[in-house]
Amino acid sequence: MFAQDYGILVNGKMYFEASYEGADPYGGGYEQYLAHVQVNSGDYCQLYDRSNQSAWAVTLDNSTVSGFTLSGDRYTVSVSGCYDFYIKIKYQSDQLYIGNGSNCGNGEDITQGGGGGQGGGGGDPVTPQDYASAVPDQCTDIMLQAFYWNSNSDNTYGNSQWNTLKGQASEINSYFDLVWLPPSCNSNDQMGYLPKEYHNQTSKMGMKSALIQLISALHSGGTRVLADVVINHAANKSSWVDFMDQNFGDYGSFSPQSTWITSNDEAQGKGQLGSHPDDGQNGNDANYPSARDWDHQNTSVQAMCKAYLKFLKYTMKYDGFRFDYAGGYHVSHTHDYLAEAKPYFSVMEYWNGDANHLKSRIDDAGKSTLTFDFAAYYSALRDGIAQNNYSNCANAGLRGKGYSKYAVMFVDNHDTFNRDINPDVGGSKDGQTTINNRALMLQCNAYILSMPGVPCVFWPHWYKYKTEIKAMITARRAAGIHSESSIDEQSGSGWYKATVHGKYGNVILYLGSAANEAAPSGYNQAIKEGKVAMYYTGNGPQAVENTTVTPQSEKFMQDGRLFIRCGEQVFDAQGRLVQ
Repeated sequence: MFAQDYGILVNGKMYFEASYEGADPYGGGYEQYLAHVQVNSGDYCQLYDRSNQSAWAVTLDNSTVSGFTLSGDRYTVSVSGCYDFYIKIKYQSDQLYIGNGSNCGNGEDITQGGGGGQGGGGGDPVTPQDYASAVPDQCTDIMLQAFYWNSNSDNTYGNSQWNTLKGQASEINSYFDLVWLPPSCNSNDQMGYLPKEYHNQTSKMGMKSALIQLISALHSGGTRVLADVVINHAANKSSWVDFMDQNFGDYGSFSPQSTWITSNDEAQGKGQLGSHPDDGQNGNDANYPSARDWDHQNTSVQAMCKAYLKFLKYTMKYDGFRFDYAGGYHVSHTHDYLAEAKPYFSVMEYWNGDANHLKSRIDDAGKSTLTFDFAAYYSALRDGIAQNNYSNCANAGLRGKGYSKYAVMFVDNHDTFNRDINPDVGGSKDGQTTINNRALMLQCNAYILSMPGVPCVFWPHWYKYKTEIKAMITARRAAGIHSESSIDEQSGSGWYKATVHGKYGNVILYLGSAANEAAPSGYNQAIKEGKVAMYYTGNGPQAVENTTVTPQSEKFMQDGRLFIRCGEQVFDAQGRLVQ
């Protein structure tokens, strides 16, 4: 089956969308989707793929209630009522279980214009544009990683399914310029990092239609969206070396073969592999043992990856990419893929704590992408602030190499948080949850939101310390701190001071014992608590939530973003003055 936006269609007219329910609790290897459907005797029902406007039927589970008869491509109803339709997906073994239900709605009449194309999620104000570089000059963007591990189902910090995020889009738009979403394709794991069908954009986070609506809601508020691109490896279909077909519509269809796999993959002896070994540059990390590694020296793999990125950009309307496991293949391939897709923004996950190594990889990629600054993460945060060793904050990571333009700063991500065996910054260690260390979390977030580079706020931190992080973002934006800002800094035993110069003013950051010093004259206070104090000057763009646009205002698009003109003043979609 593996449809993209599917549910139940009644009488060829009324559509009841199915929601993802996770794995079948009774086992059997099924992924399960649920639709609540109201039917009457004499009606007929079908499974319906809304994206492709196709209807069909699959085998009924033996435990299905009486009152439904399978005939051809439909189920005929003989008993009126409200029913739960469980669509159970398993390769070549799809089934439908129907049980007595509750909370049935009326469905949507797809004959009234809501049933075609992209799953009914139109209205996106952004037309994809081509950019000469995916590394913006003097970038003032602030990024949000809008998920954590298993946040599709875990509610500890609020789940981040597409519909949940859409409900928070207005607030997110007010404070963030970039939102990084988890991999959105059909995958063998909960989070999308074992991709199986790149083109199938229904995932554990929700249906394709919900994803399109989320991206549209973020675009409507002026926020750009980054796709998490997992092209180092892919999950097999049913054996070690077979794969699902990949259909990217206008950008091409592909049937991956075993010869597209690297010659040194774990699948040796399971089939004819490719002729090239992994060409990654990150030591033993080049090989990914949990899936088959694509041979990026194979021209067919290259063509598939280029088509995938164009599909994400032009069909799904993503604005940029985060490249997962980028150390698994030579970064020159990243350059080539970006040259084809021409996105607004790109960042690599290149997990290496050596700033010189990261700098070299940026150079090898032709300076076509940013990278997460793991060097700063380890030196300034984990081995610096977390250990009261504030001298490590000075000239940390790529900034110390003159490469702040290419650095994405972060405190935690889905891998380091709750999954790191030594999480001195975030996550849990020996049963102690470090995120509850308020003093540490505020210092680290203030650091990344003050420094040159592009800061990326982690969802659990945003969820738990939202008021404080909002104040920090306000300070950064007021001063106009950007990825190439200059900085004056000092450090000593137990303290750190920095003055960062922006387009409109300055941010002053005091950490450790320096936080006890008096506020600098003429500066506004963003936060002063314990071992952190952050001050700012400047009248740059501010976040104004729930801004009302008057009838005299004029909306217009520029560079793919929404702006509002009121007289001689121009505001972005969040109500922030930009001119």
